[in-house]
Amino acid sequence: MTGGLRSQRLHLVLRLLLGGFFVYASLDKIADPPGFARIVYQWQVLGPVPSNLVAVVLPWVELLAGLLLMAGAWRREAAAVVAAMLIVFTVAAVSVMARGVDVENCGCVSVARAEPASSWPPAWTRGVGPFLIARNTLLLATALLLAAAEPRRLGAAPAPAAVATPLLPRP
Repeated sequence: MTGGLRSQRLHLVLRLLLGGFFVYASLDKIADPPGFARIVYQWQVLGPVPSNLVAVVLPWVELLAGLLLMAGAWRREAAAVVAAMLIVFTVAAVSVMARGVDVENCGCVSVARAEPASSWPPAWTRGVGPFLIARNTLLLATALLLAAAEPRRLGAAPAPAAVATPLLPRP
């Protein structure tokens, strides 16, 4: 991996942005579990009981992973959890799009009902569609980078290549 992608400063910025996004995304869902459960059920991926379970548990996982990323504690593990969630979210979104299910509000960061067409954010960024897939892909790439690469300490020389030793049974 190139040195630029292992920069400590870059990892800090990416951790704060990704963690902040997930903390922000969790707050409205934590405040309104029934509203989020309706949105999860609207995706038509899970039944009513699993939708309710997801609506109660998922926002807390998002909050915890986001806080861990921002704090720098268990950063690789938190990034791996975020990456796993993003893979599930993206697969579900592709499924919704392929089945032609109309999801007005994806529930990604808000459980609010639809807003007038003139409000912010623009209509093309709402719901389940190409923007959601592109955003999730960018977030996933960020999470995978944070999970896979340990940042190089400032001023540290590259680590020497490890020598592989065969695993032999002890006599």
